[in-house]
Amino acid sequence: MAHLIDSDVMVDFTRGNAKAADYLDSLGDDCLLSAITALELIAGARNQREVTDLDVLISAYEQIPPTEEIARRAYALMMTFARSHGLHALDALIAATAIENGLTLVSKNRKHFQMIGELNLEVPSY
Repeated sequence: MAHLIDSDVMVDFTRGNAKAADYLDSLGDDCLLSAITALELIAGARNQREVTDLDVLISAYEQIPPTEEIARRAYALMMTFARSHGLHALDALIAATAIENGLTLVSKNRKHFQMIGELNLEVPSY
C-alpha cells in the first residue's frame, strides 16, 4: 500500500534527521504528499531560502489536491472528532486524503489520528 507522508515526518527529514531519511528510503517510491502537507511545510519555512529548498523537496513527491470527496470526508471527521478528540481542520483534510485514496498515513502524531478507525495509520519508530 502506498503511503501519505505527514508534515512532521517531512520536517524531521528536512532538519537532517538521518533516521527519518532512512525510514522514508525504506518506504520506497510509493510515497505521496497531501497538498495540505505541502502548504504546511511552506508555511513553516523560516526564510525564502527554506521556501526554495522546500519547493525542490515537495516537487519530488506526487501531491494529492483536495477534492470534493476529501472535503466531505474531512467535514464528517470534524463533526465526529473535533470536540471529542481535538481534531484540527488541516489534520482532518490530511486524514481524509489518505482514507479517500486508500493510502496509509505516516505520522509520528499518533494522538492526532488514532481515533479515526477507518484510517490506516503507521507511526514510525525512528
